Amino acid sequence: MVNLRADGGGPVSIVDSETGSLLGTMDSPQTHYQAHTGAIYVHQGDSYLVEELNEEDHCVVVRRTNPDYYTTARDVTQIEVLQTLRTMEWGDIAVHFGEVKVTTQVVSFQRKALISNEVLGEEPLELGARDLFTKAVWFVVHNRSLTSAGLVEAQFPGALHAAEHAAIGLLPLVASSDRWDIGGVSTALHADTGVPTIFVYDGHPGGAGFAERGFEKAKVWLTATRDAIKACECDTGCLPASSPPNAATRTIRWTRTQRSP
Repeated sequence: MVNLRADGGGPVSIVDSETGSLLGTMDSPQTHYQAHTGAIYVHQGDSYLVEELNEEDHCVVVRRTNPDYYTTARDVTQIEVLQTLRTMEWGDIAVHFGEVKVTTQVVSFQRKALISNEVLGEEPLELGARDLFTKAVWFVVHNRSLTSAGLVEAQFPGALHAAEHAAIGLLPLVASSDRWDIGGVSTALHADTGVPTIFVYDGHPGGAGFAERGFEKAKVWLTATRDAIKACECDTGCLPASSPPNAATRTIRWTRTQRSP
């Protein structure tokens, strides 16, 4: 999942507890990822430990620190299809565009060593779920298409997840967005479609046109995604080819058998 830029919750102030100075502001949804209690918040090259996230007062209290680790948030996301507006089919693959509800909850965070990226620990977080009503483009892929590519069922989730991230990374080729404006969800069995599905959605309430542009240019977009992965020379995994920068907490495995022919 990605960090959403805004959900109408208003800005949250980031305050230095030692000086009382205002360091800046942050959109409310971002605080669950970047300014939860225990997070390392970086401002103009300086590191701060988040002492408290006070959502009622729209305030984050931080203090200057010099840690040898950084933090990454971990979330769970569900997506519900509310209405399908447009559809087109290419053989066994159907591409849809429509309205969705994305429910995201940050459930924990990890501390990772700065140099080695070793996981030093993980702590749970008790943060509420957030609903985003937006627009999405989604790709429905039947099991037979995956098995014909040489995949076994246990590999479906990893292959779909990697394809999701690669597609997110290349959407800016056809839509005027950066990769923080969009998010994605992939599943080997979605409740609304009944089959393996990849969703790419606008990270803005009501949609922002990125997913719709992706739908309209789906052939160009997906061809570029396939070509980027086929051009990779890695044998057992490739984060640069299949991981957008906002997916740093995830590990993606993409084997040769998971590539398009």
